[in-house]
This record gives sequence, structure tokens and C-alpha cells, in this order.
Amino acid sequence: MRAAQHDRFLRRWANRFPRLRNRRTARRLVVALTITMLLVLAAAIGTFFANAAIIAFAALTIGVMLPIIWILRAITLNVNDAPASSLDEFQLAGRNAARSIAYTALWVSMFIPYILLMAVSAGGSSSVSGEVIYGSALLLIVLVAGVSCIPLGLAAWWLQDPDPEDYEPYPHAGTSDLAESATETGGHGAWPIL
Repeated sequence: MRAAQHDRFLRRWANRFPRLRNRRTARRLVVALTITMLLVLAAAIGTFFANAAIIAFAALTIGVMLPIIWILRAITLNVNDAPASSLDEFQLAGRNAARSIAYTALWVSMFIPYILLMAVSAGGSSSVSGEVIYGSALLLIVLVAGVSCIPLGLAAWWLQDPDPEDYEPYPHAGTSDLAESATETGGHGAWPIL
């Protein structure tokens, strides 16, 4: 099922944004995503003090962060979500390294909202304001979303400039079986070598 979903994604997006498939542009998009995530984090922290910060949070998330993530998924050919059988050993090793880094970052960052809530509740008062709970929930969402972007960001950061001899456009028509596509193109399928 994941292979079929990945194949559908590639059929729709693999040949889009051909001018963006280079190291310099991918790194610029990763920097833009990082800056956007920091702004979303600031908006989430702002909800501790004013509920109106949710407007900035929603605008940055929907209007800026999600489109950047979608473009990065397209130019990296969605390597970080691909099934292992669709990747060569270099892509699999890179993806696993990026996921390991993201897992460590997730494990560490999850302590932040919990420590914050424990500190607020240990202040002697028996009730915690709704803004603090609301802000902690948004902070938790932002941290999980930010950490989940790490594998995508690393895949884009490690992207090599495509060599025209090694890269073949992903076919729009034909078989949907990735294994057949990989054997037809010498084992690499439609993936540029990372």
C-alpha cells in the first residue's frame, strides 16, 4: 500500500519543479523552512500571552510552511517517506540517518512543554490558566511538526546536483510497479543519486 501511494506521488510530482532540483535551491528552501518553523514557534509561544497569536500561527503554518514542505517533498522525490524497497542502499542509509537524528531531537524536545507545565503547576496555585494549557498544546504541536520536518530537511540539504546521465524523468504512463521501473532503469528507478 505504501509503495502504491509513493508511486502515485511520484507520478504526479516527480517531474515538477525541475529548476529547483539542485543543491543550492534545496538548501535555500531548507533555510526558509527553518526560519518559518522558528516564526511558528514564536507564534505558539505568543499564545501563552494572547490568544490572538493563533492567527499568526495558522497563517504561517498554512500559508508558508506547508507549501515549502510540499515543494521539498517533490524535489527530493519524497525519499524520506518512500518504502525501503524503493530506495537504493545510499538513499536508505541517508534516510535512516536523518530519521535517527529526528528521533533524538523529538525525544529531547518533548521535555520542554512537560517541564513548563510542571513548573507552572508547582507554583503553589491549584489551577493553571487556560492560556498556559492552550499555549503548551500548541508548543507541543509545533515541536512535533518541526522535528518531523528534520528528515525532509536533511534529505534536501544532502541533495546532490543531478547528473543528466544518472537521472531519468519519472514516467507518467506505464506500469505502476516500482520494482519493474527500477529494473528497467538499471536499478535506480527515477531517483537521482543522493
